[in-house]
Amino acid sequence: MTEARGDFRRSAGVLCAAASLAAAASNPGCSRAEDPPGRASAGATGGAPGTTAASGTGGGGGAGGDAPYAALPLVPAIAFDATPDVAGAHVYFTGLGADGRAGVFRIGAQGGADAAEIAAGPPLVAPLGIATSADGGRVFVADPGAGDPALGDAGALFAIDLPGGAVAPIDGGEGLCARGLEVARGADNEERIIFSGRARDDGQPGVFSLPARGGEVSALAKGNPLVDPSGIAVAGRGDVFVCDPLAGPDKTATIFRIEDGFVSPFATGLHVGTPCGIALTRDDAALLVLTRDPTRGADEVVWLEVASGARSATVAGAPGHDEPGGLHRARGADVFAFVDHRAQEQGSVFLLRQ
Repeated sequence: MTEARGDFRRSAGVLCAAASLAAAASNPGCSRAEDPPGRASAGATGGAPGTTAASGTGGGGGAGGDAPYAALPLVPAIAFDATPDVAGAHVYFTGLGADGRAGVFRIGAQGGADAAEIAAGPPLVAPLGIATSADGGRVFVADPGAGDPALGDAGALFAIDLPGGAVAPIDGGEGLCARGLEVARGADNEERIIFSGRARDDGQPGVFSLPARGGEVSALAKGNPLVDPSGIAVAGRGDVFVCDPLAGPDKTATIFRIEDGFVSPFATGLHVGTPCGIALTRDDAALLVLTRDPTRGADEVVWLEVASGARSATVAGAPGHDEPGGLHRARGADVFAFVDHRAQEQGSVFLLRQ
């Protein structure tokens, strides 16, 4: 196990940062580390040594068709998950700062500078998933290491105001081992957080919905066939896609589609990172999945046609980057952010755009 700004602990239900995130290590949902994702901090100097150009079909006409995409490294960092702001001008990410405190940070979409700290330290313990509100005025964070001791410190959801950085727990989001999350509007136009986690009452894995202002949690899907749900993507009409890294019998990931309470497999045989990253194009025509190619030892973004489930093409990442994590799209553009825990031998935040 590495020190200070060290590694992750992975289990069937929860991923925790260790060492400087020692409090998360005591979480009963955390187990021994499998592999260290990175060693640099979010406070490290930025800089984009180059872009990784790739071309691929935008999945049934989504995200620009055959236009080339480029993965731009924004800043070296121990980063867990990343999301662009509404317009794609900045990227927010969860990770560790230069002082080893866990928090949320921001970097410009052009990179080339230090990451700015938005909020760090308690009550954040092991912030993992991140998503923006519809108006861009807040970011929401899933922290599987935080929470109420009475509930076994089994995670919490937080809202962080922008640009001030005030952190507040979301009532009803505690004790659910929340991990991946997205934000969507319901039929009543109320903003809701859709997240993966585990039920308080029986510990079963599931996908849940919670009003962004706090309130009562409802289960969209729970139990079989879900095993270890992680990344979330929500279509405009309400369908939810969830990536489950442990659902495949051959140790590959399965992406499930949740539609009107019915759970069905959408794609199988994917080699994903932690946390698993998936995102829909703005027109909902294609689902992007951040994967690793075990043969090439590099990240790939796989494009899946939503209408058919067919893999139309892949966008390849830089060789040597093989520990991907998280993937989110800007609400107003087909601009995506993701992280790689091994990029530049220390971890990095990336922007994927045309």
